[in-house]
Amino acid sequence: VRALIQEMVEQYDQPTIVDMEAGLEHLSRGTIRYVDCILIIIEPYFKSMETGAQLNRLAKELEIKHVYCIANKVRGTEDERALETFCAEREMNLLGMIPNDDSLITADRANLAPLDYDANGIAVMAISELSNKLMNLEVI
Repeated sequence: VRALIQEMVEQYDQPTIVDMEAGLEHLSRGTIRYVDCILIIIEPYFKSMETGAQLNRLAKELEIKHVYCIANKVRGTEDERALETFCAEREMNLLGMIPNDDSLITADRANLAPLDYDANGIAVMAISELSNKLMNLEVI
């Protein structure tokens, strides 16, 4: 995987998005050493947040320039506050939050992309806002 990512980065002068399996393996093996930006997706559960914090530390050790955290499946203000506090205490750059949205499950059951199922769904809108933020940051 490391060689493939390196080849893609060297041959193509355009953004390349790679969705990696959750966990620490890709960072500890140096698989993503050629990336300019990493998005760490966490959920409002302790194990997920702790894994995200470990990924954040490793990414900084590897000197990845842009490391952002995105919270997924956020169920309200209590989750929002807990995530904001957790990230602030660990110097994690929380880029945004995607609310929990049952329409994503319904779309999946119907074998439809969330955007095709409900383009105005709360999660779809949050993802759209996050993609705009990323483009404005000029890191991809």
